[in-house]
Amino acid sequence: MKFNQGAGRPLRDNARALYACAAVIGLAVFVIDAFTPLDIAIAVLYVVVVLLVASTGSRPAAVAAAWTCVVLTLFAFVLSHDEHYSGGAVARCAVSLLAIVTTSVLALRNQANTATLREQLQLLDLTHDAIVAYDMNDRITFWNQGAEELYGWTAQQALGQPIHELTQTRAAISLDEIRDEVLRVGRWHGELERVRKDGETVAISSRWALWRDRNGKPRAILATNNDITLRKRMEGELRRQQEELRATIDAIPGMVWSSSPDGRLSYINRRWSEFGVTVAEDSGDIWRSIVHPDDLPATEAAWQSAVTTGASFENVARIRRRDGVYRWMHIGAEPLRDAAGKILRWYGVNTDIEERKRAEQALERSEAFLSDAQRLSRTGSIATRFPGGEMWWSEEAYRIFDYPEDAEPGIDLILARTHPDDLALAREAYEQAMAGEPYIDTGLRLLMPDGSVKHVHYVAHIAAPQSGNIEYVGALMDVTERVVAQEALDRSTAELAHTTRVTMLGELAASIAHEVTQPLAAIVTAGDAASRWLNRPQPELCEAAQSINQMIRDAKRATDIIRQIRAMAQKRDPSHAVFDLNAIVRESVELVRRELDGERVEVETAYELPALEVCADRVQLQQVIINLVLNGVQAMTGVAGRARRLRIRTQRFDGRHAQVIVEDSGTGISEENLGRLFNAFFTTKKDGMGMGLSICRSIVEMHGGRIWAESKQGEGAVMQFILPLDGDTCDGR
Repeated sequence: MKFNQGAGRPLRDNARALYACAAVIGLAVFVIDAFTPLDIAIAVLYVVVVLLVASTGSRPAAVAAAWTCVVLTLFAFVLSHDEHYSGGAVARCAVSLLAIVTTSVLALRNQANTATLREQLQLLDLTHDAIVAYDMNDRITFWNQGAEELYGWTAQQALGQPIHELTQTRAAISLDEIRDEVLRVGRWHGELERVRKDGETVAISSRWALWRDRNGKPRAILATNNDITLRKRMEGELRRQQEELRATIDAIPGMVWSSSPDGRLSYINRRWSEFGVTVAEDSGDIWRSIVHPDDLPATEAAWQSAVTTGASFENVARIRRRDGVYRWMHIGAEPLRDAAGKILRWYGVNTDIEERKRAEQALERSEAFLSDAQRLSRTGSIATRFPGGEMWWSEEAYRIFDYPEDAEPGIDLILARTHPDDLALAREAYEQAMAGEPYIDTGLRLLMPDGSVKHVHYVAHIAAPQSGNIEYVGALMDVTERVVAQEALDRSTAELAHTTRVTMLGELAASIAHEVTQPLAAIVTAGDAASRWLNRPQPELCEAAQSINQMIRDAKRATDIIRQIRAMAQKRDPSHAVFDLNAIVRESVELVRRELDGERVEVETAYELPALEVCADRVQLQQVIINLVLNGVQAMTGVAGRARRLRIRTQRFDGRHAQVIVEDSGTGISEENLGRLFNAFFTTKKDGMGMGLSICRSIVEMHGGRIWAESKQGEGAVMQFILPLDGDTCDGR
């Protein structure tokens, strides 16, 4: 039984009752022994008094009770006998005294043993372990302080209760199997789950020992229990972290591994299974079986060097997968050292860099292709960063500027090669870039060291406007051959246009004669009138002056007509100036007035007001308009049953362009011919050369414009072109 502080008060109450009972019994025995004539050893009953007092556990009280009983026995013997003592009475007195002494000695010895046992039980209470003893029916017979703290029940609550029912014991195996093992081997050690008084489940490490009596019969089981709940939680958390770490390592997109200090593999993650390697194959020959034969010698040499020197290992090699395909891997490893610097283990990871290798190879090919393409197309790359103005040139850019590749690129080198007449353009483009213009487009001439001139075209745009530094990526194109070819083409086009104009003049000979004849006839008529006004008896000077003014006006008109005809017939370079577009259209219509009247064509004109001004070559622009008007007239030649109407108008196309529209009411243009209308040598006329509209397109495009045609089959065609409106100045191209 367990003794504790909570039992002190009941024990004191029991001691008082025992003392009272012992006193009553002692008094009764003394009265009977001293005052009754019974010839029996009544004093023997004092042993009951001794036993009652000794059962309180008080050694002094037991000794005092023993001596009191001895004294009472002797005193009663004296009172119950006179001076004559019979032998039987003495014998009865001696037996009583012997019984009292013997009982007292045994009671004191029992008290000593009980005290020793109590001290031992108190020592068991001092241990932190929960110690429980229960009989073979699982009834609790001992419950120490550790058990109270562990399970929550006090000794009074637990004693006599079935241990496994009280704590709801659960184990990995059945309790019957555990009991069988205890009976067989005398002990058992394992882990249990039990429920505390407050309902919390605790994990227990329990050791059971079987106690047998002298006959070998099982009597009780002593169980020592330790709370391992926290340890189990920590083990579970550690196991979870280990599983999480393993899952993390398995999820790493690389082949993670570790090896012994001598370089032999000891651990590999799940990624290795993709390469046909499992954990069971942890031999050092794995590398030889999966590394590409061409890469194996360098890999082994680098690995042995790292193992020998203890330096970090890094290598790139091809590793074979399970399906036989080799992939490029970056193999890296670092040593783990102890406090003394000794290598304990190597940890490494193989990272798949197949895509990076392919990207690098593609980049190399791309750079090679770009270099070849730049060389073939004569286009260099220039990158510029502001505000510092740092530059990066491609190989072709160095070749275009004719600088060695070790030269530091910069604006100074560019200005040193720029033609003196174009230095302002170069500086302006650089200043635009410094100001953050989103798009740079300029053309320059370069004056090379040998005196030759190169024509270049530079375009660039902002690559990273959102960053702190403004960066431009640009292309520098050597367009020298194109410019030379374009100049030759322009000369050829000008000659062809001149030939066309001369041919056109031949076709317009009747109209020209009519236009010239009209002012000449008017001059003759006005001269005759003036002569008559002067030959009168009283000369009419006012009328004569008016006639003379008419003669001057008509003479100027004839002069202008002849000048225009000569200008169209002349072979000269284009001369750009600012002109009233409405005036040019009117002049062009008047030049073909005879053809319009001859074909009975009704002309409707509509001019934009205020008049639109364009920067153009007057003669070339007249050639375009006349060509479009004559084409419209010819398109209406076969029209019958409806009016032949030609609508000519000028209008604003948008904020930057003026538009001229020539619309006829002819038969229209087929869908098939519409796309080829402005091609050279394409014509639908029997005697046509197919050059008129092609030349018109060249002239319009040289003026920075665009020409196109629209048509509704059977309803007529619309020929139209746009030209840039004149800005503040005309560049005099």
